[in-house]
Amino acid sequence: METTPPQADAGIPRLELENLTVGFRKKPVLSGISLGVRPGELLVLAGPNGSGKTTLLKTIGGILSPLAGRVLLDGRDTALMGKREKAGQISLLFQGTSPGWPFTVQELIAQGRFPYRGIFGAEHPGDQKAVAQAITAAGLLGFEDRPVTELSGGEFQRVLIARAMAQEAKLLLLDEPANTLDPKYQLMVMTLLRSITGTGAGALVSLHDLNLARLYADRIILIGNGTIAALGPPPEVLRKEIIGRVFDLPPDTPFTW
Repeated sequence: METTPPQADAGIPRLELENLTVGFRKKPVLSGISLGVRPGELLVLAGPNGSGKTTLLKTIGGILSPLAGRVLLDGRDTALMGKREKAGQISLLFQGTSPGWPFTVQELIAQGRFPYRGIFGAEHPGDQKAVAQAITAAGLLGFEDRPVTELSGGEFQRVLIARAMAQEAKLLLLDEPANTLDPKYQLMVMTLLRSITGTGAGALVSLHDLNLARLYADRIILIGNGTIAALGPPPEVLRKEIIGRVFDLPPDTPFTW
């Protein structure tokens, strides 16, 4: 299955990282990270386990503070944004998210509209329209009243992505959104992400499956040994010598892309 990603706008990057260093307790995990994610671009983040992918995403999303450098959204330093503004522009989805409370599908997707509501949280027609559109786009018609605790893993992942769609965020940060899903749902989830970037949002998505990265990414950033090991279109990054070096694979390892 081949896909043709839409061309990204060549204007100001949706996301820009300037010499970013991330880590914990002043101990760097990744250093010197500089890159941009253009409007409409799906940039896949790949690398070995423990290489810092989740730490980088959490820092971009504001969960962790950078040790050095800056995170810019549409040219603005996110450190200068208020929490409400940041919540309205960045959507976060991390692996391990589980349906801890039996919200209905519609209720959980509607949570994506919270940053846009007034002080009393009143729902507006625009909120209803955004939720309805997200439900339709995610293929969840007929699921609206089902508790999310009764959904399969693939169905619940689509609900979370539909919530991000309803949020109408400019930037999506997703940590292994296709992890543990069977091939049907993996393709469904990645196709959903491509439809979101088709509206002009930028997406930075960590993936273990390099075949999915090859099929859906505009570019791939490969991290290893604490920094960027390679960055570019899939054919330039998914080369035997690069993958073998970063993942410490033996020379006779068979490759499937």
